[in-house]
Amino acid sequence: MSTPDEDSIEADAAARAAAIRFTTRGVTDEEAAAVTAVLLAAIDAETETHAVDAGRSAWARSSGSLRSVDPRGTRWSRSIG
Repeated sequence: MSTPDEDSIEADAAARAAAIRFTTRGVTDEEAAAVTAVLLAAIDAETETHAVDAGRSAWARSSGSLRSVDPRGTRWSRSIG
């Protein structure tokens, strides 16, 4: 017996799977199920990735690779003297 949450998750998965249409002829039920599982897993992974980054702007996400400038660094001191 399943809980109401499990029922809604299963219904959601079934609705998403029903939205996938195979145009190739001769696809077995097992092949369709395997491809559908892979596609839905990829979509879920992509959605989770975007959900984590959604709180930060593109500017903030890209700023992580920038280094701060230290004017006391060796290049600056060499240019003075």
